[in-house]
Amino acid sequence: MSSRTSEWTATAKERRALDEQLYTLVGRSVKEVRVTRVNWPKGYRWVTTFFGTNGREVPVFDRGLHHQAAVILREVFPRASWGRAQDYEVATGTLREHVVRLPSALREAKH
Repeated sequence: MSSRTSEWTATAKERRALDEQLYTLVGRSVKEVRVTRVNWPKGYRWVTTFFGTNGREVPVFDRGLHHQAAVILREVFPRASWGRAQDYEVATGTLREHVVRLPSALREAKH
């Protein structure tokens, strides 16, 4: 597994617009947004996890908000690989592929 990720950065104008749109969707400021495309029995759906400024997950119960958040981010970052989970860091305006790192206890020892 490669630890390299694709990374994209929004312009200052895009960052301000994203901040406003995400605030409107969630009803509070967020620190990070994770967008994942999930294959459910009825087809692909977007699942979005919002993290508040305190680092805790902000619950989102309206399924439409998940899709709206994905669309908002996809419009700003059309070249990102949307078949993979993406993490958007609000403070920096950076979108990165989400990489799940293998715990150190499970990595093979290098000799």
